[in-house]
Amino acid sequence: AVVSTQSTGDKVRECSEVLFEVLLNDNVRSSKCPILVFCNKQDEEMSRGPDPIKVAMERELTTLNNTAANALSDDSGARKMLGAENEAIKLDKLGHKVTAVGGVCVGPDMDISNLNSWIATL
Repeated sequence: AVVSTQSTGDKVRECSEVLFEVLLNDNVRSSKCPILVFCNKQDEEMSRGPDPIKVAMERELTTLNNTAANALSDDSGARKMLGAENEAIKLDKLGHKVTAVGGVCVGPDMDISNLNSWIATL
């Protein structure tokens, strides 16, 4: 997922919703593939670093998880959730390795070194 570090709460929420669905996907769950959250636009004034973005996304994922806990179950009778109801979701505690890194993906200040470092660990 790519998140603009100048994102409003709505954009962070949108990215968190996508991440929630990815993390609940049966194929992704069974593969336990690593996931990267790339915090773009680190060169912009007032940009937020990877850690504050990660905290904001964890907060949104917790809200989504609690909403799922109160939703109707799917056809199999199961509810798809990342963790227990009312439990704070922490990305580093999930079955996947979810990493947040910062950088700049376009322009004269382009810096994707953190992305390249992450890829090198695969």
